[in-house]
Amino acid sequence: MLRPPRDFSKAYTEEELDEVKAIFRTMPSYKDGHISTTDNTLLCASIGYERTPEQLNAYVQYWNKNFGGMIPLDELMKVFRIIHNTVEVTINRTEAYDTDGDGFISANEFAELIKLVVIHEPKLRDVSYEEFVKEADKNLDGKVSVDECRAWIQKRFP
Repeated sequence: MLRPPRDFSKAYTEEELDEVKAIFRTMPSYKDGHISTTDNTLLCASIGYERTPEQLNAYVQYWNKNFGGMIPLDELMKVFRIIHNTVEVTINRTEAYDTDGDGFISANEFAELIKLVVIHEPKLRDVSYEEFVKEADKNLDGKVSVDECRAWIQKRFP
């Protein structure tokens, strides 16, 4: 079983990433570079990636919403290459939360994004959309672009 670094400030090595890929390919639902989110808990246990049930559920919700219930190996590898850096993971995934593709983060999209953020930084649980807009809307157009959102995340994470 692969044990991820206990200190998440350290990145996975290429050898460890190769082991994650090999384990991914053994999942019951594996087909054409994807697995079903039903294998998420098994995958995490198989690679020693220990998370709370709430975190595992949030990951499944993310994959379900953004990838139709599938976990693509290439997307998972993008995350695992930066998993040691919570800010980078969140910034990297921000664009996926712009579900209507208009380049801005709406109240509904923010509600979904903040679910991801609080998995890693529970202190941000109480951030309202209004507070987010007030802090993040640097050009004062009343909207928060994906880029403004990324900058806000960098500022808000400790």
